[in-house]
Amino acid sequence: MINRKRFGQLLFIVTLLGALMTLPVSAASSVQVTINGTAVVYNDTYGYPFIDSANRTQVPFRKTLETFGCVVSWENNTQTAIAQKDGITVRAPIGHAYILVNGQKVTIDTSALIVNGRTYLPIRAVFEAFGAQVGWNNSTRCASVTTGTPTLQVHFINVGQGDAALIDYGNVEVLIDGGDNKAGPTLVSYLSSYIDGPLDYVIATHPDADHVGGLDDVLAAFQVNEVIDSGRSSTTKTYQQYWTAAVNEPNSILSYDENRTIPLGVNTVLSIIETGDNWDNSNNSSVVCQLTCGNVKVLFPGDISDTVERASLHLFGDVDVLKVPHHGSKTSSCMEFLQVIKPEYAVASYAVGNSYHHPTSQALQRLISMGTTVFGTGKSGTVILSTDGHTYSFNTNQALTLADAGA
Repeated sequence: MINRKRFGQLLFIVTLLGALMTLPVSAASSVQVTINGTAVVYNDTYGYPFIDSANRTQVPFRKTLETFGCVVSWENNTQTAIAQKDGITVRAPIGHAYILVNGQKVTIDTSALIVNGRTYLPIRAVFEAFGAQVGWNNSTRCASVTTGTPTLQVHFINVGQGDAALIDYGNVEVLIDGGDNKAGPTLVSYLSSYIDGPLDYVIATHPDADHVGGLDDVLAAFQVNEVIDSGRSSTTKTYQQYWTAAVNEPNSILSYDENRTIPLGVNTVLSIIETGDNWDNSNNSSVVCQLTCGNVKVLFPGDISDTVERASLHLFGDVDVLKVPHHGSKTSSCMEFLQVIKPEYAVASYAVGNSYHHPTSQALQRLISMGTTVFGTGKSGTVILSTDGHTYSFNTNQALTLADAGA
């Protein structure tokens, strides 16, 4: 009888050896590494970073870790690379799918390697063990290592007439909605520059095509740890494609909206706010959530109307930024709601010239009368909010006026 554990180990070794025969690491690599904004300079003596067969970035052990400030050593009898810094010891045994962090075993999906006589370590696993944040920019093929509190960003992604927002905080990413079917490939391409490992959460606020249409592409492209759904269904083909992808996503949890607090990082949480599931339409049963990063709050209300806004006033408070409900329809963003949440800024997601006339003059008038600065994806493209939990800024200053309202 075959010992499955032993067979798996042998298969991993065979795969690893096959990869080592073809890895292009003997010449200058197209993969770059920065540590706190400064590029690490590699040469033929140290070796060059490369992408391994598990699609992970491997970096020359001694040069990279010493640049980071580690004391490094090599244990020959166990074939283990050792790095020490600030009371943390990381041991990376060659050819094993784990590292040891202060003696505790951490399983990884690749391993430390020896290629052409040089030792390489998987950058993400090792540097995260030291408390650093590791990012990857696919367009520049650069792995970035940063220390300290990371900057949180919210990307209100331009997906035309639809919604898609990415919360990116260090190694944690949350996608709220995915635009329509046409947006899928563009959305996957955009996310590829920001997703670090698995996509932690996907929230499908409700089953409308302009919110879930691109999610089947996202679920096919990335490992998603959890899908949070509104619990409302639809008979449309678009919804069925999303739902099939969600229920078949491997190693993923499928859950439904309920009052819940999800920790994302230091002083940062995403709160699911249950506003009821028995409304007359799926828009009003949208998953509503609020991001809190330090003192900065961002509210994502899906496509709820003024009916739900008024019924749920007791659930809301001051926020800094509002994702405009229902793309700025005339039945959203009622004055009672705005007077409770008092947003300084708002972002409307829409396509210019859409048949729904979003954002409407009625919704814009109410927002502007509150002193709220409104940005829009139809005018600025993707709108990015950046915050350290104390202050925040946007990548645009093109505020909407009543002249930007739909006809």
